[in-house]
Amino acid sequence: MWNTFLSLFNGGVRAYKVQSADRGTRVGVTARSLEDLVRKGREKLKIADNETVTVVIEDDGTEVDNEGFFKNLPQQTVFVFLRKGERWKGVGDLVYDVLSKFHDNKRRAELASEIREMLTDESAPEKVSLMSQYLDMLETHVEAEQRYEHEDWFDGLNKKYKTKSDVMRNSAQQRIRSYFVTAKEQIQRERDEKSRADLLEMMDEIYVILKSNDFHASYFDRTAKPQQRMCDKEGWFRCRGAFDVECCLRLHTINPYASRGYRLLFGLWNLDHIVEKSREVMPTLLEAARTKRLGSKLNWHEVYRLLFTQDNLRLVHVACHKKAARLEKTCHVTDFIVH
Repeated sequence: MWNTFLSLFNGGVRAYKVQSADRGTRVGVTARSLEDLVRKGREKLKIADNETVTVVIEDDGTEVDNEGFFKNLPQQTVFVFLRKGERWKGVGDLVYDVLSKFHDNKRRAELASEIREMLTDESAPEKVSLMSQYLDMLETHVEAEQRYEHEDWFDGLNKKYKTKSDVMRNSAQQRIRSYFVTAKEQIQRERDEKSRADLLEMMDEIYVILKSNDFHASYFDRTAKPQQRMCDKEGWFRCRGAFDVECCLRLHTINPYASRGYRLLFGLWNLDHIVEKSREVMPTLLEAARTKRLGSKLNWHEVYRLLFTQDNLRLVHVACHKKAARLEKTCHVTDFIVH
């Protein structure tokens, strides 16, 4: 409506952009009609009058072949001029090119340069966001493992880390250690001395096992054995979805090995307890310690399984992390007592 209103004052002239199929040339033009646009587009892109040309919209590749359709398109629409034999499928064409050449380092650099040029001419927030994401993908270095191969990735990290896997192993250890510390703190607040003593003795045993398992550093280590890690051999992690669904419906993925930015974003992903640690596991364990009969022992194996193993841990994107009570995912006092 606003564009139509403005056109009343400038004789119907509106501003557009025209570009070649290879994205080598992209220029602005003004036109009153489709015929006017084609004429000026040919001139700007150096296409002869006797040469067949097809005009399509950059976004989705829709052909523009009549005046009525052209008049309904907004100002600053980008038109791609196709010579005989050329094809264009819209922005998806660029995405396909990015993905198909992703493992070709030379081609990746060329595509990144092309996307940067496109970003300088683009004003639509949605397209800027999409292209920026693909630019991030192109400027990653997933294959690099050693510090000297990808110095930027290690920016801000201690010099003691020589490989990406060293850093990711430490990241996993920190999370597991934090679960141990918070569990022990909750036990230390227990008022019943006998129960507290039994639980602290059990936590000492669990600490020894955790230490022997290297605090499950392998969870985030792409070089670890498949059954010990949560990612694939290249470092890709998949969100497993909220506790009440079988899988992530949004198909969230991330590779913190790819770039410093992705490494930092990975810190926002949650290593979530399916049966909740603070609401279910620990309160039930405390009750078990108070009520177990003389001669019975606390089942540290079950405590360890629920707090620290992949049986009860799932990695989830922050958008899939739910803090609601989990009515169906629970544990019972009897689970923690061995007669």
